[in-house]
Amino acid sequence: MGGLARRAAYIRAFQLRSHDEAPALFVDAGNLFSDDRYAAGELPAEITVKNRWVLKGYGDFNHDAANLSYLDLPYLASLLKKDGYDKRVAEFPFIKKLISANIKPMDPSVQAPPPYVIVETTLKRGQPGKKYKIGIIGLTQGKPVSPTVDEYDVAGFHIDDPFIAAKRILPDLKKQVDFVLALAYMPQDKAQLLATQNSEIDAVIGARQISNTGEVQHFNRATLTYAYSQTKYLGELRIYLSNDAKIENQTNRYVALDDSVPDDPAAAEVVASAHTEFTNEQSKTAQQVQASATPMTLLSTASPYAGVDECAKCHQQEYDIWKNTGHAHAMATLEKRNQQLDQGCVKCHVVGFEQGGFQAVYSTPQFANVQCESCHGPGKAHVDNPGKGYGFMSVPVGCIQCHTQNNSPDFNFALYYPKIRHTKG
Repeated sequence: MGGLARRAAYIRAFQLRSHDEAPALFVDAGNLFSDDRYAAGELPAEITVKNRWVLKGYGDFNHDAANLSYLDLPYLASLLKKDGYDKRVAEFPFIKKLISANIKPMDPSVQAPPPYVIVETTLKRGQPGKKYKIGIIGLTQGKPVSPTVDEYDVAGFHIDDPFIAAKRILPDLKKQVDFVLALAYMPQDKAQLLATQNSEIDAVIGARQISNTGEVQHFNRATLTYAYSQTKYLGELRIYLSNDAKIENQTNRYVALDDSVPDDPAAAEVVASAHTEFTNEQSKTAQQVQASATPMTLLSTASPYAGVDECAKCHQQEYDIWKNTGHAHAMATLEKRNQQLDQGCVKCHVVGFEQGGFQAVYSTPQFANVQCESCHGPGKAHVDNPGKGYGFMSVPVGCIQCHTQNNSPDFNFALYYPKIRHTKG
C-alpha cells in the first residue's frame, strides 16, 4: 500500500487540472494481494491483515477494477465463499470489482469472480452528455513453476487458458460497450499475442513483475502498455476521441510518485492505520512464538545466511564502518515513506528476501537492513568454515542490482561508494 497516498493525490490533482472534463479510471493489472509464506492452505495472520487493508484502500479510493493474478488466489477464497458473501461485500464493496475471465473455483462453496466489469462515464468534450461505456476484462496466465511449465490449479482455483477464455467472452462484451480494456497478468510476448488475436480489444494493460516505462506498442487496432511492477510509478494511458466519439489516438506515460507528489491526507491515514495493525499482528505472532519456546524461523541451521552480528565477530572494523551508513538503516527509509509493506521495495532493503533470509520483522529481525551478505552473498558456510574465496563483489555492477535508474535516480557511484567502502579483514 506504500504508493496509495501519492496515487490518490495525483489522481485528484489530475481531475482538478482537467476541471473533471476528462473521465479517469483507476485499474490494477494484477498481483494486488500478497501470497507471502502461503502454506498448507493458510496465509500468515499479518499477511491477511495487509491484504484486507489493500482491499479497503482500493475501495475507499475509487479503483474501478483489479485483475486477479495467480498470486492473488491464496487470499481470494476467503473473499468469495458463498457463506457470508453479502456481508463481506457490504463491508468491502470492491470485492465485486475483482475480475477474472479465466479463474474458476474448484470448491462449489466458493463463487467465481466476474469476468469483467462495465464502467459508464459521461463525455464532456466532443459529444457532451454522451454516455460512453468501457468494458474491463481480466486475464491471467498459470503459475510458473519452471521457465517452460505453468501450474493451473492454485489455492483451490483452476486457471483456464486465458486465450480460450478471451475468445469466448470478448465478442459478447464488445456488443455492450464502446471500448474494451484487457488487464493481462502474463509475460510480454503473451500480452502481445492477446492483443494480436482479439480484434475486439482496444487496449491491453499488461503486468507481471515488469519494470517497463516505454511507449505504447500497437497490434492491429489495439495498443499495449505495461503497469510498472512497483509503486514508484503510476502508468497513465490517455485515450483521445474524435468529435464523433471514435478512438483517435492512445498515448502513455509514467508518473514518478516521488517527493514532488504530496501524500493525500486521507489515504496517508489509511496507510498509517494499516501499518499499525500489521505491526501489532507481527508483535502478537512474535509473542506467541516466544511463549511456545519455538526457535525463531530460519535462525541458525535452516538459513544460508549468518547475519551481520556473526560477521562482526571477525570483521569488527568493517562492521564499525557499516553501522554508520545508510545501509544499516535501510528499513527505516522505507518506514518513512510508508513502503515497508511493499515487497518490491523490501527486497532491496534486507538480506536474502524470499531466498532463505528475511521474511518478516517478527520472525527474522536479524536479516533486516542492507547487511554484509546483501552484497557479498550467503555467508553461513563461510562462518562455519572461514577461509579465502568468499565474498568477492564486482563494483559498480553489484551495486546497480538495486540502485537502478528507476529505484535510485540520483545514484552516483563515485559519490556514494566511498561512504560504504571498507578494507579487507
